[in-house]
Amino acid sequence: MNKLKIAEELLNNTRNDYLKVLISNYMLNMEELENGYDGDKDLMRFHNCISYIEKENFDITGWMLHEIPIFYSHCFWHEQTNKSFDLAVWDLGEVIPRYLDSEINERDAKSIQEAIDNFIEPNLTEEKI
Repeated sequence: MNKLKIAEELLNNTRNDYLKVLISNYMLNMEELENGYDGDKDLMRFHNCISYIEKENFDITGWMLHEIPIFYSHCFWHEQTNKSFDLAVWDLGEVIPRYLDSEINERDAKSIQEAIDNFIEPNLTEEKI
């Protein structure tokens, strides 16, 4: 899946209005981001996430951008499977898949799939989204 298709899939599944605006703005500015745009750090971090998903050839079908609880942490959730993974963008361009362990500590993973496999699932319900 290319970056535009990844962004479209996330936009279609994401419920949070702020995050939908972020994804829409990303799509509008994708060409500039591809060409080294260095203005909006939030868009640049999200671009790094999308680029990482594309590079890993991860099938993002059905996934949503669930939240960005802190500037570097992008949390993704799949409603049907109740699976999650996080992508941390500490330094622009450096993306690290992460998961929450049994003690709710963030842990690094080597891939998105490893993060999904090790993620201790939060109790996400409609009321919390």
